[in-house]
Amino acid sequence: MQYKITEGEKGKVEIKVDVPASAFDAVYDEVLAAFAKDANIAGFRRGKAPAEVVENHVGHGKILNKAASTLISKNLGDILKKEDLVPLASPKIGIDSLAKGSPFSFTVSFVKKPQVKIGDWKKIKVAKVKAKEITDEDVNRSIKNIFEAWRKNKSKVESQSEKSGGIKDGSRIAEVTEKTEGTESTGKFIYDAHGNKIFIKSDTSEVKNSSTSEVESEPDDKVSPSTSAQDKVDDDFARAIGARDLAHLRELVKKDLETLVANQVEAKLEEELFEKLAEIGTVEIPDILIDDELNRMIVRLNSELERQGKKIDEWLAEQKISFVELRSKWRDQAIKNVKITLIMDEIGKEEKVQVTREEIEKSMANINSTKLSEEQKRDLENYLVISIFQAKTLDLIKKAVAGLP
Repeated sequence: MQYKITEGEKGKVEIKVDVPASAFDAVYDEVLAAFAKDANIAGFRRGKAPAEVVENHVGHGKILNKAASTLISKNLGDILKKEDLVPLASPKIGIDSLAKGSPFSFTVSFVKKPQVKIGDWKKIKVAKVKAKEITDEDVNRSIKNIFEAWRKNKSKVESQSEKSGGIKDGSRIAEVTEKTEGTESTGKFIYDAHGNKIFIKSDTSEVKNSSTSEVESEPDDKVSPSTSAQDKVDDDFARAIGARDLAHLRELVKKDLETLVANQVEAKLEEELFEKLAEIGTVEIPDILIDDELNRMIVRLNSELERQGKKIDEWLAEQKISFVELRSKWRDQAIKNVKITLIMDEIGKEEKVQVTREEIEKSMANINSTKLSEEQKRDLENYLVISIFQAKTLDLIKKAVAGLP
């Protein structure tokens, strides 16, 4: 076997492989013998028919294709291992010549996994700020916002009910739009007792000085009662949105605010960490990876819009942007996402991060896979391996550069 490798821009690779006629004929005869062993041909005992008879029975073309497939698999595997090439997707195979008694040649083209060069990432230092303690004032202001959203929605539902002549659940929290990739602001949120997201009015969506941003202020730290005699912040209101009473609602809100602030602090740490990793890492990113990441971003957006009862076409019309323009707008972020992922993967390999069978099984136990095919289960398992690997690598990096326990 002889081969020639030609490398193009952004990881494109083409391999031209030539196999001598003698090597191809040897594999052809092996394939024919394998067919003959199981051939059931009238007039002959199983496996005893002459080669010529088996060839006519099976078909010359079928044997040629099987021999070609066998040679491609073996030779390509040997070449990729020897040259340390890793295709990002299944290679495209083109057969140039295929005939018994003649040299066999084929061409393979693919995009290889890019090489990643990283500086001394362990010298990166990122400080994790301490989250501000949630006060009674924070809780009161948040409950006020929940109450106002609930009251507004209740009035809206009751109005619609009167028009339709029906009665609807007036305790449903007002519908709000969560921030998704590409959408404009909505700010911070907490979860109410039903698990719905309640967005908090704030000056900014970022953590400042490791504290929560201010929500709409009140003269004192007490929850303002409703001006309506019917609706006020009390145990009845708390029960209407799923809590046992007002005291229980305060506990839920405080816990959610603490989680919110902790997540913001963690997100800020990761954002700074990723920025620094991107600065010390270099990689030529293939277009196929950028396109894949853009597709994932679109899928995430579409899933979020569906959760809100919207269609992506409607959202694009609201944003006054076309699908092509959206992809163009998000391209830089997609490139950044891919770069960070490749750098993290390289660090994980250098640090010999391992995913154990126990970790995979633990993750699989949380997923209902009874209706999945074996192939789908394998795909799911591969996805979980990658996810666990990335999470463990990120945790390792955080501990190394931020001094976390």
